[in-house]
Amino acid sequence: MLKNLLIVAIGGGVGSALRYLLQETLHKQIDNFEPYGTFVVNILGCLLLGLLAGYAEQEKLINSSLNLLLISGFCGGFTTFSTFALQGNTLFISSKPVQAILYIGLSVVVGLLAAYFGYKLTKP
Repeated sequence: MLKNLLIVAIGGGVGSALRYLLQETLHKQIDNFEPYGTFVVNILGCLLLGLLAGYAEQEKLINSSLNLLLISGFCGGFTTFSTFALQGNTLFISSKPVQAILYIGLSVVVGLLAAYFGYKLTKP
């Protein structure tokens, strides 16, 4: 059990650090990009999670420890649903309902499509 916790913690730490780096880079490179750095991270995370889940289901390249490291740890740390929820609320509170609806709707729809596409990429 302790070994599994450490594996998840390592993956989560790396995922969280990479999320921060990617979001900050996007926010600095593109004016007024916030909160869409979160959008990009969530879509990439959904795609990666779909790919990993597809490989794990086929038992290709992913054993139980790697599954914990990449799916529970890395993707759990990398994707930012709680931040997504907070930023969606902030847009509503800031009287930007159209932006809020677009941000929330696109995140959900495109995220689901990205996860599906990632999963399908693993199929022969």
